[in-house]
Amino acid sequence: MFVGTTEAASLLRISAQRVRVLLQEGRIQGANKVNGRTWVIPLYNGMPIISGRSRGPKPRWHRRQHCGKNTVHFNRNNIRANQTNGNTELDVVSVKRGSKNLATGHFMDIHGPCRIVYRPEQPHSCGATVWIETLATVTVYDFEGNIDRVNNMWVWSEDGIKKTDKKKVEQLLKVA
Repeated sequence: MFVGTTEAASLLRISAQRVRVLLQEGRIQGANKVNGRTWVIPLYNGMPIISGRSRGPKPRWHRRQHCGKNTVHFNRNNIRANQTNGNTELDVVSVKRGSKNLATGHFMDIHGPCRIVYRPEQPHSCGATVWIETLATVTVYDFEGNIDRVNNMWVWSEDGIKKTDKKKVEQLLKVA
């Protein structure tokens, strides 16, 4: 998986400017410049690899800390309950970081690269064997007009938005 300078900075818990300095020094392994302007940084085990230096202080970033990866789950129990009861009240999509629910809803948009994971021999902490992993922003919608946007570092919501007009939702996404 590849990330940009801002995502790499949040993963390493350093500033984006420091990541750019490391890129100019050639210290981030496998990083390439695309179109002469944008940096593409590969991830190894969820983190960029940075080569050390012989002088100066030790780096302060930690390789095993939170990687900012969001996991999208589908709640089969709520899907089954909605089918048997003939309603759509229960939320069936949830975005999690670890075991913490960040947003729930009925449908979603993933604004960037993602991957679908199937691990029957090593299920997720909630028991799921199939899920979606992404570092990109995920926008979750429900039928009551609520929109939750989950980034790899923050969550915000906007209540009372009508989803009957698709252009209004697209305008909201362009603003944010």
